[in-house]
Amino acid sequence: MKCDIKFQASKNSLLLYETPLTINTYDIDAAGHVNNIVYIRWLEDLRTKLFLNICDFENILKNDYYLVVISTSITYKKQLKLFDSPVGIMILDNIEHGIITLTAQIGSEKQINAYAEQKCVFINLKNSCMLNQELTLKFLNIETKEEFGG
Repeated sequence: MKCDIKFQASKNSLLLYETPLTINTYDIDAAGHVNNIVYIRWLEDLRTKLFLNICDFENILKNDYYLVVISTSITYKKQLKLFDSPVGIMILDNIEHGIITLTAQIGSEKQINAYAEQKCVFINLKNSCMLNQELTLKFLNIETKEEFGG
């Protein structure tokens, strides 16, 4: 089931990935709702699929670079239960000084169940240094930040 509530992305939003999410029996905690760690797993899945769609992630890894999450913040609005049909949305919202800001929403049945923000950077695995803005944009096949209104 498609979520009827659309995430209010900023005017600078670059790219969006949306997909139905699955709630398994092992995702349910003692209180009868989806455990908080499941939301983290969903964010991991959404982020990975977003980046697989927008850049040559395999080539990035082969060249000893890796996308690292430096922060995650989640606000839980309403619980999800076993037979709900959530949809996840992940948006590449901003890139500033090489820091990629992603915003996400998990929603179902005309309501937002949770929203989140993640900040990520590309790291050079050879020297453990973060990539600068120019290389980050290049990896994401973006010529300039102005391409998405930044």
